[in-house]
Amino acid sequence: MRKYAFAALMLFLCGFLSEVPAQTSGAWTKIKDSRGIKLYERSVPGTDLMEYMGVTVIDEKMEVIGEALRDIPKYTEWLADCESARVEKKYDRNTFVLYLVLDPPVIKKRDVVLRNSAVYDYDNGNARINFFATDEVTVPVEQKNVRVTNMKGLFKMEYLGRNKTKFIYQLLSDPSGGIPRKVAYVSMKNYPFDSLRDLKKIVKDSKYSKIAAGTEEEIQINERSASEKDIRRIFGNTLLTVVMQKKIMEDIMDGNLEGIKKIAASGGDYAVIEQIARDNYKKYIDRTVPDPQKAETLKKNKKLITEITDLITTHSEGSRETIDSIVARYSR
Repeated sequence: MRKYAFAALMLFLCGFLSEVPAQTSGAWTKIKDSRGIKLYERSVPGTDLMEYMGVTVIDEKMEVIGEALRDIPKYTEWLADCESARVEKKYDRNTFVLYLVLDPPVIKKRDVVLRNSAVYDYDNGNARINFFATDEVTVPVEQKNVRVTNMKGLFKMEYLGRNKTKFIYQLLSDPSGGIPRKVAYVSMKNYPFDSLRDLKKIVKDSKYSKIAAGTEEEIQINERSASEKDIRRIFGNTLLTVVMQKKIMEDIMDGNLEGIKKIAASGGDYAVIEQIARDNYKKYIDRTVPDPQKAETLKKNKKLITEITDLITTHSEGSRETIDSIVARYSR
């Protein structure tokens, strides 16, 4: 009885939400910022589909998180509404087809057959795990389930330091079945948030760090974490994405090669990276704020510095701010 009452409530909410003016088609809108996770949504032009994205920072190595993502049966412990998960076909370590059964509230159970493909870009300090619905493996549809045939998304990891990783979960899905999409999305919109919240717990299982030890991923990432050339590129790209005056930031980094040496000598320790990053964007404030006294005041503002650090560590497609816009806001 409660299930039907909840469904009626969701229908009422959807009717209310339909009267709210829509955002610009295709533009990300932040709808939640809690527990270190930012959640965004956007409409898909020409359809009534919605896409969702969650962004967070995980205090773990990229390759360790990668091992957790390969542990398909464990998806039931972190992937939102996942009732069961199994591998149907494995091509290699980073490419496989899996079958998921989802048990969301309000609506009937869904199942989906997904192809997962992981690609590590060591030179640029990131990894992408793309997934999409496929029919390359035949899995009969059980009568109690609705088969989802339109789903795609990605998990993306970005190197922030040897023990700190930016993690992005992006999801686009047509929930299928006879229920209105808006009703399904009331639950689905939280999938990235809920999944990231629980993934951050799962990766702490020591078995993943043990499995990751000695892997190609660990070797390649360790090598680049100690390379001044690679650190300059990866660290530089991270800072350049959040500034408007890129030439100024390039000049600052070129003049702070000692900082790059310190990062490489530490093996990519995040505390060292964070300190060098703060040195660089304080110099950026010096170079972009005309009034020296104002620049000094801004650099001493701990709230501003914390906000810039958060921008750098959680920057994504959905981010609209830059270091410049944050500084401008605090300069008023």
